Amino acid sequence: MRGNQQGARKRVAVIGLGRFGTSVAMVCHELGYDVTALDISERRVAEATDFATLAAQADGADKEALLALGVGRSEVGVVAQGQNIEASISCALVLKQIGVPWVIAKAETDLHGQILVKVGADRIVYPEKEAGNQVAHSLDIRHAVDYMNLTPTSGVARLMVPDHAVGKSLAQIEEHGGGVCVILIQRGNLLLPHPPLETTLEHRDVVLLAGLDSAIDAFADW
Repeated sequence: MRGNQQGARKRVAVIGLGRFGTSVAMVCHELGYDVTALDISERRVAEATDFATLAAQADGADKEALLALGVGRSEVGVVAQGQNIEASISCALVLKQIGVPWVIAKAETDLHGQILVKVGADRIVYPEKEAGNQVAHSLDIRHAVDYMNLTPTSGVARLMVPDHAVGKSLAQIEEHGGGVCVILIQRGNLLLPHPPLETTLEHRDVVLLAGLDSAIDAFADW
């Protein structure tokens, strides 16, 4: 779902404005969502006024405060406070109790995540673990802008088309690339999903590649 689609903007509540919560709130704002940002820190709330429709100082476990701020009308609630595990669990529980249909919660440990699921969280994220996995798996992919691992030795990478690939067709790329597959091309503001094999890569194209880590890196280093 995109916040800038026609009709009412999607409402997202972000509880906890540390690095993770602030990042989520800022990106949601950029995507056009109606963002409610809450934290118990007055300083963090003040900093959030630049990217939140409503920024308020509140305890995420205070049901009455969340209702008064309209959090119950949000389509998505993000529990971004993780270090205080008890507060995180209470917040997730309260969000479900006041009717937020989709709750995403940050967890510090596997046990923390399991408890969040038990109280109703719909999706659990482990920011530090996931970031660490991405860094470790992408050590050999030096040219990737973004990387997501799929298995211990393969993944999906987004990278600028290297000079050697400009003017070559996807058929040539896949034949020479040792198993790498181009699944999307970004050409300026234009997205070309599932491009046909006769498509020729152009200067400044950004490609989304899937394959073995070694094949992705080999493509970047032909």
